[in-house]
Amino acid sequence: MGSSWLCFSLSFLLVLHGTFAQQRYQQQQGQCQLNRLNPQEPTVRIQAEAGVTELWDKNNQQFQCAGVSLVRHVIQSRGMLLPSYLNTPLLAYVEQGRGFFGIMNSGCPETFQSSQQFQQGERGAGSRFQDRHQKIGQFKQGDIIAFPAGAAHWAYNEGNEELVLVCFEDSGNSANQLDQNSRRFFIAGNPQQGEQQQGQQGGSRSFQKEQFQSGNVFRGIDLELLAEAFGVSKETARKLQGEEDQRGHIVNIDQGLRVVRPPFSQEQEEREERQEQGQYGPRANGIEETICSAKLRQNIDNPARADVYNPHAGRFTTVNSLTLPILSFLRLSAARGVLYRVSHNYLLLLLLPLFV
Repeated sequence: MGSSWLCFSLSFLLVLHGTFAQQRYQQQQGQCQLNRLNPQEPTVRIQAEAGVTELWDKNNQQFQCAGVSLVRHVIQSRGMLLPSYLNTPLLAYVEQGRGFFGIMNSGCPETFQSSQQFQQGERGAGSRFQDRHQKIGQFKQGDIIAFPAGAAHWAYNEGNEELVLVCFEDSGNSANQLDQNSRRFFIAGNPQQGEQQQGQQGGSRSFQKEQFQSGNVFRGIDLELLAEAFGVSKETARKLQGEEDQRGHIVNIDQGLRVVRPPFSQEQEEREERQEQGQYGPRANGIEETICSAKLRQNIDNPARADVYNPHAGRFTTVNSLTLPILSFLRLSAARGVLYRVSHNYLLLLLLPLFV
């Protein structure tokens, strides 16, 4: 079922995204006149301690013409996708599971704070530790999550089932100033250690290395300079570099991840959904949404939000800058369709560029 869904969704993704991408790559006229779209399967499978990442071959002509890269993360219960950032905007669709995520935008304040008292030494000398970070967001099945280019982010699976994230990377976006490749930079762990490369094509190994650079960004910084910059010991700085970490880019947290975040109940979730259904576009309340306070998540799985509905054919739901304003900044939009065919449901995820 999952394989059929992905193949089906990729075909439609490329139809619409490729149509717009042809306007962007005028220099490739004659090369992107595709007469037939073929379903694609992942070409690289990267195994880590608490999950697996699958990547589609970016060198495929269909992806090249569309200017996109596609990645799927499967994260086990209590597994965490380590913090990283990309040189392109990212849309993540929660195909299965639930959890929470964090984002770190450069220049934004750490608005989630907590002070904790703990004892140190035999005499019980007290010391205070302050946990500070930028905002934490919840997500569930059917959510679309938007991340700007350069914004570091992580995801944690707090459910009892596997968490499946399908990530769409707009490598053709103007935010990508390097080339037409999407690159991920980890700021924790050692992503290439303990991973199994199972490419189905000869060029898969080099493709994987481009997507997941060896080590994290601290690896290239001198140990003494790193320790001085963070005000920590050399041993702690060495751990930040992660050279001896063998777990890969998705790690298991045995005791569960505890972070500072507000309580989130089912009632709050239902209230948010009712508010979303009762408004078309952002509220004009006099408080302008900034990149630091922007809403990043929108559920696209609720049948009540369908823009097109036919009880015999299916439904179609869109998310754009009117329902999720940050998409205007990313110049992207998203849509999800559920198509009925006899007794089988074919799920369709469309992630489309928005050009203005």
